[in-house]
Amino acid sequence: MTKFFNKLFPKKSGNKRGISPVIATILLIALTVAAAAIIYFVVVPVLRGESELIQMSTLTLTDTDADNKFDTITTDLLNMGTDLATLDDTVSVIIYAGATQTVEWQVSGELEYQVQIEREITIHTSVNESEIEPLTSFEVIFSYNGKTLTTGRQLSKYIFTGEGGEGGEDPPYEEDGYIPMNLYMRTYLQDPPRTQGSFPTTTGYSPLLWFIVGSFESGQRRLGSNANDYISSNGFGAAEDYHPYIGTTDQFTQDISAHTGYTALPYNDTGDYPGCITYCGNDFDDGDTLNWPHRGINYMFTYIYNPTASAMDIDISCQVDDIYTLWVNGVAEDYGSDSRVWHDPVTITMNPGYNIITLRTIDTGGNWDAQILLWDTGAVDPFTSLLNVWPIEPPTSSYW
Repeated sequence: MTKFFNKLFPKKSGNKRGISPVIATILLIALTVAAAAIIYFVVVPVLRGESELIQMSTLTLTDTDADNKFDTITTDLLNMGTDLATLDDTVSVIIYAGATQTVEWQVSGELEYQVQIEREITIHTSVNESEIEPLTSFEVIFSYNGKTLTTGRQLSKYIFTGEGGEGGEDPPYEEDGYIPMNLYMRTYLQDPPRTQGSFPTTTGYSPLLWFIVGSFESGQRRLGSNANDYISSNGFGAAEDYHPYIGTTDQFTQDISAHTGYTALPYNDTGDYPGCITYCGNDFDDGDTLNWPHRGINYMFTYIYNPTASAMDIDISCQVDDIYTLWVNGVAEDYGSDSRVWHDPVTITMNPGYNIITLRTIDTGGNWDAQILLWDTGAVDPFTSLLNVWPIEPPTSSYW
């Protein structure tokens, strides 16, 4: 072995000898340990096999007992691992309605997923108190082989039939075509401490009703210069022209993780600082429960409904950690990359009827949050008549 290492490390001119037997022995031990580590951490797991279930479709809800609450969920799971995956026969369903509630549902049918098998799975509950109300955020935790899979969060929906929603009557706002909410009034005291110092006005208003799509390129590095339009690459046209609504059946399949259930997630922001959505990190709103991984790209859409016959000019400011692009009614209005401050306002127009504000946000690492603030420019406009809405059918506007 000494001769072998002498060939690897030949003696230099003037040296009487190459590598010593002691050093050769030490190097041999190091090589042996390294080889053993490779076998233990690489070869053995491959030979042993490991299961890995991933969610492949949105969560579909059904109200089988016609009580206007959902008791059955189906979705597609894929075992992309190298060993059999066996589901536990119960799952945890987390329901975000007021106080967060975790309930137990049963798995129906076959529990085993062979390697590279994709199959629909059904879960259900017969306990009335564990059912999911319409228009409620929820997610599911599957357990298998000592591991867990948490699905993307979704909002339970109505399926409108013209004779009442699935399992009951349509809600009273159906005739308006949207679910309304007043804009949330804020001063700097309702802003996270991290950004209070740059709060851009005395009093402003934030939307709480959003649609979120993502995360795209989750966990990937060097996203700062990424300009890809992932709404377009998934076949739904340019991001600034995309108009999600309650009940949409659009499913995203390219470059997206399951955080919003592969669809446009309706999200009603609450937390400790309503109006500021925090996806990960603790610098902004610890009360948000999204808990996404660091690094990624998402799209955020919110609708402002102007019930008057006149257009209004208002100011808008954005604060996003880390990078954002802003569109209003399909027109690019702003871009920013200074993550810890509110940006200088731009003036936008709220036309009569539906208006859509679109944000594309990028997290390059660390904290990830996004918020916008609206306020009157000083003109005599009925600003407080503006509504933040979720359309429950495809929205239209003559201004788009």
